[in-house]
Amino acid sequence: MVQRDYSVGQRVAFAGLTIGFLMCAVGAIAPFWVTAKVSLDSVTKIFGESIPIIGSIELLSMHGGLWWNCVELVAQESKCEANSLENSTAGDWVIRVGSAVNVLLSLFCALAALCRSCCCGGGKTVCHGVMAFFAGAAGVAVVVVFSQSMEDFFFYKLSLVKYGWAFFVYIAGSALVTIMSFVLCFASPMNPFTPMIVNGVGHILPTGYTRMTNDHVQLDQPVTFQNDVVYPQHSTSRY
Repeated sequence: MVQRDYSVGQRVAFAGLTIGFLMCAVGAIAPFWVTAKVSLDSVTKIFGESIPIIGSIELLSMHGGLWWNCVELVAQESKCEANSLENSTAGDWVIRVGSAVNVLLSLFCALAALCRSCCCGGGKTVCHGVMAFFAGAAGVAVVVVFSQSMEDFFFYKLSLVKYGWAFFVYIAGSALVTIMSFVLCFASPMNPFTPMIVNGVGHILPTGYTRMTNDHVQLDQPVTFQNDVVYPQHSTSRY
């Protein structure tokens, strides 16, 4: 049995899944999904006022993520603590569970990609792609729900709270995993859609080329055996 190698597209998808998992993991863990810096001016500008000289002094600096947050008050050290689970809303649980599913499935897909690229021969990667798609879809769902919760957040409407870098890293990782899932499904050399594509080529090729193919590549011609040698029997009728 001939052992096939993975195609270039499949190998690119394996690398993309590994990078996507790392980005999703870093984004989900880092407490920088939202950031806030509150000064006197940021508060008074809500009422259309500004305080000279001392208005730029920061009163509060905050950044938080899915699992914990850090707060630093003026003239005090930064304090970090885990987010309260008791006061969590349904949306908070959807975000946390979705991010956990995203990271775990991405980890499984990345480990499978590393194993297949190092220890296994080529073959189908459709199931691998479907699993990666579920991982990416979970990440996209987390981003959508979190963005909606931010839109309803009072301090975000006042421009006191902004998205942090971890949020954008998580978006990029989820998008990368989703894109690579399609590559795994359609870049396989044994893709079930391949016969459909090959059969459709006959309707596109010129007539002369089709005739040449029919003359020289006949898959169903009979054969005879003589002295242990196989001789094809060409049909006397060419068309």
